[in-house]
Amino acid sequence: MRKKIISLVGVFLTSGIIFAQVGIRTSNPQAILHIDGAKDNPASGAPSAAQQLNDFVVTSNANVGIGTTTPTDMLDVASGNARIRNITTNIGVGGTDRVVVADATGVLKTIDFTAYSLFHARLAADQSISGSATITTLMFAAPIATSPFYSYNTSTGVLTFTQAGNYLVTLQASFAGIAADAQLLLGIRPVPDATYLGRGSHYAATATPALTPTTRIGELMNYTTLLIIPTANYQVRFTAAPNQAATVLSTEMGPTGNGNVTNVTVQKI
Repeated sequence: MRKKIISLVGVFLTSGIIFAQVGIRTSNPQAILHIDGAKDNPASGAPSAAQQLNDFVVTSNANVGIGTTTPTDMLDVASGNARIRNITTNIGVGGTDRVVVADATGVLKTIDFTAYSLFHARLAADQSISGSATITTLMFAAPIATSPFYSYNTSTGVLTFTQAGNYLVTLQASFAGIAADAQLLLGIRPVPDATYLGRGSHYAATATPALTPTTRIGELMNYTTLLIIPTANYQVRFTAAPNQAATVLSTEMGPTGNGNVTNVTVQKI
C-alpha cells in the first residue's frame, strides 16, 4: 500500500510538471503554451532571436507572442505584416474614427490625425510696419493647436518643421491705417533668408477706416499655398510687407463684433 501511495504521488507531481508548460514540437517550452513551428529550438536555454521567429507562445498573463517567446503586450508580433483578407464591409466613419499608427517601438496606437497634423497660431499683438522696403516678420503667440510636426519660436517668429513632407499653409492678416491703392503683401520666407517660398498680394482700393477705441477694421489679405518641405528641421518665417506704412491688426472690432483676424494655419497633407 505504501508503495502504491508513493507511486500515485509521483504520478501527480510528474503531471503537474508536464502540464505547467505545454510545448508543441519543443521539449523546452518557454511559456504556458509554446509552439516551435520549425522545431529548431535548443533542448535547454532560451532560443535565439532567429529561432523564435517561427514560434508562437501564450504566457501566464495571457500575452500572445508571434515570433517572440517574451511578448510584452496582449499581442506582440516580432516581425512581419498583419492582414485582414475581408474587411470591405467594415466601413469607417469620417470625423469620428481614429487613425491607427505605430510608435517608435512598433506599439499600435490611435490618434486624431486631423488634430495631430495641425498648427494654428494667432498674432500676438498689433504690429506697425514703417516703409515700402520693409519685410516684417509676423510674431504669433504660442500656438493654440500644434503637434510634433512643428516647433514655433515666439521670440523669433521662426517655425521649424520636424519632418519633411507636403504642408498646406493659410496666412491671413488685416492691415489698417493704410492709404488707398496700397499694395498688401503676405509671404513665407526660408530661414536663413532667401527668395519667397510663397507670396500673395492685394491692392487696397480705398483707405482703411481710422482706428478708434471702438472701431478697428482693416483691409483683409488672405493667402493659401502648398509648401514642399525638403528636410527635417527646415525653418520658415511668415512676413508682411505693405508698400506704405501700415499696422497689422491682431484683432478687429466694430459694430459686427470683435475677434481674432490675423493668424496662420499649417496642415501636413
